[in-house]
Amino acid sequence: MSDPFHRWRFVGILVICMGFTFPFLVGAGGGEPMDRVRDTLESALRILNNPALQGPEKKEARRQEIRKLIAARFTYPEMAARSLDTHWAKLTAVQRREFVDLFGELFERSYSRLVLNSLPDQKIMYTGESVNGKRALVNTILVDKRGDRLPVDYQLQLRNGRWELLDVVIDGVSIVANYQSQFNKIIRTSSYEELVKKMRLKREEEE
Repeated sequence: MSDPFHRWRFVGILVICMGFTFPFLVGAGGGEPMDRVRDTLESALRILNNPALQGPEKKEARRQEIRKLIAARFTYPEMAARSLDTHWAKLTAVQRREFVDLFGELFERSYSRLVLNSLPDQKIMYTGESVNGKRALVNTILVDKRGDRLPVDYQLQLRNGRWELLDVVIDGVSIVANYQSQFNKIIRTSSYEELVKKMRLKREEEE
């Protein structure tokens, strides 16, 4: 079986909407969900452009700062549960804590590689915000120096008076749904333990 974490695949991936519907559209000027996304991306840019964190020798320090930022803005426990779908209910409390940690590291690496690391060389356009009760979707487009455009959308939920990020949808493909498809395949063909083993190995390879 090929490594399911090796690269991002935009074709042939199961995309799940996860029940998000957005009948109420807010203009591109934005409200609190858009402000949350904007602040997250601007905070990431400050880290990536920080003169004190430049150079190969500062790579790990930059990554640690980005890791802390993303962990603070995204709700890893719910994202991890969604990625396992029905398998989540079968886990013990100890297994859930371990999986949330592994998932968080995997998500951070993917999101950094696919979006954050390229931000210094991209223009970020905030193009729309949709809100339905405690759910929201913020639309952005990344434009590179050649003018190529990449849609990147953010799903959020309101919890305890604060908007939390739940998922990133890149060119129509959800990161969480992509992992859900891969995780389900591994569990079906092997076992949950094999999935965790692969995730641990992937973490060790990239440390």
